[in-house]
Amino acid sequence: MSLKKTPLEKARKAFRHRKFTEVLKLLEPFVIDYRDSFDFHYMLATSCLYLGDIGGAELYYKRARSIKMLDVNLINAQAVLFLRRGEVNKAVEYYLEAQEYDSTNKTTKKGLDFIRRNNTPEQLEEAKINNGIKKLYPPYKKSSFKMIAVSSIFFACTFLICFYILIPRFKNASSKRADLSDLVLTVEDRRNSLETDLTTENYRYILTEKQISDSYAKALNSFQNYRDNIAQVEVNRILNSNASAAVRQKARLLMDYFEKPGFDSLKDNYSYTQISEDPYLYLDCWVIWAGRITNVEETALTYKCDFLAGYDKMKQIDGIVPLVFKQPISINTVQPLTILAKVGIQNGKLFLEGSSVYQPINKK
Repeated sequence: MSLKKTPLEKARKAFRHRKFTEVLKLLEPFVIDYRDSFDFHYMLATSCLYLGDIGGAELYYKRARSIKMLDVNLINAQAVLFLRRGEVNKAVEYYLEAQEYDSTNKTTKKGLDFIRRNNTPEQLEEAKINNGIKKLYPPYKKSSFKMIAVSSIFFACTFLICFYILIPRFKNASSKRADLSDLVLTVEDRRNSLETDLTTENYRYILTEKQISDSYAKALNSFQNYRDNIAQVEVNRILNSNASAAVRQKARLLMDYFEKPGFDSLKDNYSYTQISEDPYLYLDCWVIWAGRITNVEETALTYKCDFLAGYDKMKQIDGIVPLVFKQPISINTVQPLTILAKVGIQNGKLFLEGSSVYQPINKK
């Protein structure tokens, strides 16, 4: 008796036969189920690209890149998106990065050759009209997935057992990440959700009963949907508001359920600009930022430095933030880096508590 094919396996077959609309229909209902699958997001993005949905392609390619940062086919695909927008320098940068990881890749070479011949706005526009750029789109045939197929076969049985037997289906409404029944606002909580004496504290946000109720509900729903950063923002909004002590207490308890993300699992990444406008709203959120470091102070137990947010390409500094790792860590101070860190506030100012670092291979 053969096992029933998964949506991913069905989509892979449709993808190989250029049935891109069918790929979208098969995969889009399972975005949460396959949230950590590179194959899933790469096929979705590429299908969107071939169908002309550039916004969808950008979104899914970005998610795929957060899962696997060094995939050459993906980097080439992102380069094509920059070409479509007329950002030639950015496209060249991505193609050169792809070339660094695989100097024999034919699509990379084709992209760089294309740019040598077509680098003015007029030439690029003409190439879009006559489908010249489309020739640089990612391959959709079986060969583009041969490496993925090997690992897929290896893990297929394990995946099916875990997915269908051990792990509850996410789309099952009764299946939840955690039982938060004790934290749901009671009728009494909602009826008395406002602090009656506003003279005892200084509140950053003055909210109505409906705003408090909506914010709390959003926090609970975001948590159940594995969007801890969004839930954290809503908790912070409540904790710094005129919400009653009972509501604020439940909001604090909800924070105990939040989990530390990884580079491949952070769903909602806030920029330096967003956070610097109101750091208290983003306190304890996790961020993935690219940049460089300076003013390093190392001890046997800690690593402290100033993080130059957005300065990874040495063009513009979005901001300078103190960065602290509470463990020894080795960082090449000459190279750019990407950090995973938690947002903190010290003496009223923004700082970052580092967790992990990613640095690209040194360019020769």
